[in-house]
Amino acid sequence: MMYDPPPERPSESDCCGNGCAECVFDVYDRECARWRRRRRTGRGDGLRRDLLSATKCTPYRIVSARPLGHDDVHAYTFAATPAARGRLPIAYSQHVHVRLADGLDRPYTPVAVADDGCSFDVLVKAHPGGRFTGRLLAMSVDDVVGVRGPYGGVRYDGYDSAVMFAGGTGVAAFVGLIRNALDDDKCETLLRLHYSCKTLDGVLMRKELADCAAYWNCAVHLYLTREHDWSQRSKSFWYNENITEGRISQDCVAKIVDKQQDLKTLWLICGNDEFNRYVFDSLVDHNIKRDDIRLLNNSTKDFEVS
Repeated sequence: MMYDPPPERPSESDCCGNGCAECVFDVYDRECARWRRRRRTGRGDGLRRDLLSATKCTPYRIVSARPLGHDDVHAYTFAATPAARGRLPIAYSQHVHVRLADGLDRPYTPVAVADDGCSFDVLVKAHPGGRFTGRLLAMSVDDVVGVRGPYGGVRYDGYDSAVMFAGGTGVAAFVGLIRNALDDDKCETLLRLHYSCKTLDGVLMRKELADCAAYWNCAVHLYLTREHDWSQRSKSFWYNENITEGRISQDCVAKIVDKQQDLKTLWLICGNDEFNRYVFDSLVDHNIKRDDIRLLNNSTKDFEVS
């Protein structure tokens, strides 16, 4: 089977005509250049690029969908259809677009990618009255959606440390990245995750984060903004969990930045637009260079990082 076919050219209707900063035809040109380079160098990697395209939607079926029990967050697994084996060409911290039959789509960052089943997992936050999530939650196992991507992604090589700020489901952008780094025996990058949630019950993938924090080069800090009975709730903390009452304040950011002064640090942010802007502005106020900041989720058109 041909695992690395040339990218499929988008149709004229795939372009919205709004002068996007990165038009679908720009993506196509870039993917063609990468494909030609792989063919020229012969550096194949066995990834199933025939099952995922940055320029066209590919059918994926819903394998499972389950509520996580807090804040209306659901865990979804999507798999290529028909069933296939291999690994999808998704690097951690990249995102894909999930599209429904009526054309609505939303970006999601996979938190896990199967090595032998051509499937991936995402976390979906159901917003009250949300058009997309309302339709998605009404679908059933084996129903089919379209998937396009992957896009974006960050590289942390060349940095002494990576400091990550996550709000709510934004933590999904970092779990895979952290796991991937910890699985690499040669990686000595220090990993620091600062994760803001409303309550302890709202901490997504708490067990996975605790497992990551057991490694020498990974630390996880949780910030709980709406816990009312702190003295009672603190009895539910796990051993060695680092938990702070309240938001990621300016004082918190100042202390975090101060600890990184002697390190070449990559600063990563992923949350809603309000969270992103707050953390970004706080870092800039503390003299962090914009070139060292990456925003993994940004739908505010007038908010530019660099």
